[in-house]
Amino acid sequence: MSKKSVMDNSFLKNAAVIGFPITQSLSPLIHEHWMEEVGIVGSYSAVEVDPGALADFVKSAHAKGLSGFNVTVPHKTEILQYLDTVAPLARQMGAVNTVKISADGKLSGFNTDGIGLVNHLKASVPAFPLDKPALILGAGGAARAAALGLLTEKLPMVMIANRTREKAEKIAIEIGRGRMTVVDWDERNAAVAAAGLIVNTTVLGMTGQHPLVLDLTHAAKDTVVYDIVYKPLETDLLKNAKSFGLRTVDGLGMLVLQGAAAFKIWFGHDVGFTADLRAKLEAQLP
Repeated sequence: MSKKSVMDNSFLKNAAVIGFPITQSLSPLIHEHWMEEVGIVGSYSAVEVDPGALADFVKSAHAKGLSGFNVTVPHKTEILQYLDTVAPLARQMGAVNTVKISADGKLSGFNTDGIGLVNHLKASVPAFPLDKPALILGAGGAARAAALGLLTEKLPMVMIANRTREKAEKIAIEIGRGRMTVVDWDERNAAVAAAGLIVNTTVLGMTGQHPLVLDLTHAAKDTVVYDIVYKPLETDLLKNAKSFGLRTVDGLGMLVLQGAAAFKIWFGHDVGFTADLRAKLEAQLP
């Protein structure tokens, strides 16, 4: 590290992720890997921000020397009110996961979750079926991001199923533009047969949560099953899909590639999901 980088704080390029809780975040490992890779002098930290302290953090972010920060639960929606500008996609999604801080302290909000999901899907399974509907399970922020990302592809339809139907209907109405249909949660197994891509955006199957029960018996042989859960890396859903000979995609790549899009927004560098970064991350997983 040069003397200038040590003495002149303005020379450093720092970023962070905020959430509550945040202690288990893998984002510092990911972003510091990229900083070292491209030669950026700085740091990336995980900052626990209580919901009641969000406004204070935002107001002080520029003074802290941050180029920007990632936003995770429970702040993705609440942060909108504190930003100077919000990108159209993030506004449509109603959630922000990336904030860029300009030299004059202005804060701009983006959402890279959908980009991360689709980019990882294309990298993992370049020939995933485009002639069949996708089936999204869940209706939270991740489901909305997945839907927006997949609607940019040439899929005929995106189906969405959630335990609370009204939440799925809200997403279909707000962003579907006639290309989304709601499936009752109890009918999700029947929808599997029509889907070329199945994406689990729920916490079901995550360590400490209830399992996701999904019958894949009637899935077409070219179906791709994508689980955004990465703790554990291979969920029961993915194990079940493999037992039927289906292609699978784990959730680690979405985490990394949404981060890569944020890194580009802050620092202007293209970075990716390399084998050595995957090895570092897998070493941290249970």
